[in-house]
Amino acid sequence: MLKKLALSLLGVASIALVSNSILADDAKAINQENLWPKPANPVASGSENSAALKVVQGFFGAYAKGDLVAIKQFVAEDVEWHIPGRHKLAGTKKGIAEFTEFFSQLGKAGFKAEVMILAANDTYVIDAHRGFSNTDGENIDINWILLYQIENGKIKRVQNFSGDLYRSDAFFNSFFN
Repeated sequence: MLKKLALSLLGVASIALVSNSILADDAKAINQENLWPKPANPVASGSENSAALKVVQGFFGAYAKGDLVAIKQFVAEDVEWHIPGRHKLAGTKKGIAEFTEFFSQLGKAGFKAEVMILAANDTYVIDAHRGFSNTDGENIDINWILLYQIENGKIKRVQNFSGDLYRSDAFFNSFFN
């Protein structure tokens, strides 16, 4: 009985390994740059006048310049920034100091963001962007979705969702280890 159960579990594990390999290949194809062209206007119709959206646009403007001082004006003192994965930068960054250190590390990795779409209501902003780097050695080029909570005109909380967590982990582990 135990032997049958063990063989059955091995079969399930084999299917899971093959399935994960197929999923990783699918993710690579999905995230290819040429499949996701940058739109002329990334702001979703109806979101143009959202105060929350303007906060995130200001944040992206400062981020694109690598201006960590300017970025802070868009972020609450008690910000929580959640990064998925199993790498040095993963986890929840709490407060301005941890937030700033996180973005400082992203800068060292040459990580850039190219917004594909922004949509908002009064409290939340959703951004889909291409996150990439062009450095010597290991690079990354995948899509990300971020959900921002805006409170009192500042970014209060953010949840990151990676288009390919395996590649994200591989990149950041390679770069920071």
